[in-house]
Amino acid sequence: MPRFANDGHSLHYEVHGEGRPVVLLHGITVSFAGNYAAWGWIDALVARGFRVIGLDFRGHGGSDKPRDPAAYGTDALAGDVLALLDHLGIAHASLIGYSLGSKIALHLLRAAPGRWGPTVLIATGDGLIGLPPFTSAEVLPRIADAVGRAEFPADLPSHQAAYWTFATEVGGDRHAAVAAARASYPPCSPDALAGIDVPVLVVSGERDPVLGQGPRLAQALPRGRYLEIANADHFELAGRKAARAAAVAFLEESA
Repeated sequence: MPRFANDGHSLHYEVHGEGRPVVLLHGITVSFAGNYAAWGWIDALVARGFRVIGLDFRGHGGSDKPRDPAAYGTDALAGDVLALLDHLGIAHASLIGYSLGSKIALHLLRAAPGRWGPTVLIATGDGLIGLPPFTSAEVLPRIADAVGRAEFPADLPSHQAAYWTFATEVGGDRHAAVAAARASYPPCSPDALAGIDVPVLVVSGERDPVLGQGPRLAQALPRGRYLEIANADHFELAGRKAARAAAVAFLEESA
């Protein structure tokens, strides 16, 4: 199990295949394996000549699990991604970000220009640019409430209660997941995206009750494109062949 250290935390990562590097960033309460590996993303990308790099965010999967919200947030998680690329000696890579991973990917496109190729943001929405009702400030407290329960929160809507199961069975530590959900993930203003000069595909599910849809996010990106997967919710996109195929095709044609 390869690991590297950043900011006092030991973090798990994986590398598969050879070729153009693409970093896969997972959602909150899960892991690289649970969000991508289990659904065929590694094989699909490696078969098309990509070098797949998977990182378990701090607090998730095989990485260290601090329980202080100050250890998390956009800057901290983005810093881990940059530290991993430096650790691997990679100067330029594409990104695929799912849910929380899409927020970190969008931040990286702004914070480290010149390091990124074509990027895909999946299971995401207009809340990333501060448009209600699915901003981080609205969504994450509900996730923290669900995950923080001592027992499965059967009284909550199924899409919220699902995070308790993910944190328990996939992410590995409910207390760390609560801390991650209580950290700061501020939105990007549409004006702030004007300097992003790479192609970006925004993929949303038609029935996503967690982050909604992202047409205005895609419009705000200078080279943005939007795809909505019919009858898909927030969680199903990981396993939808249409979403996976669209992401791979976009990375290929935009390289």
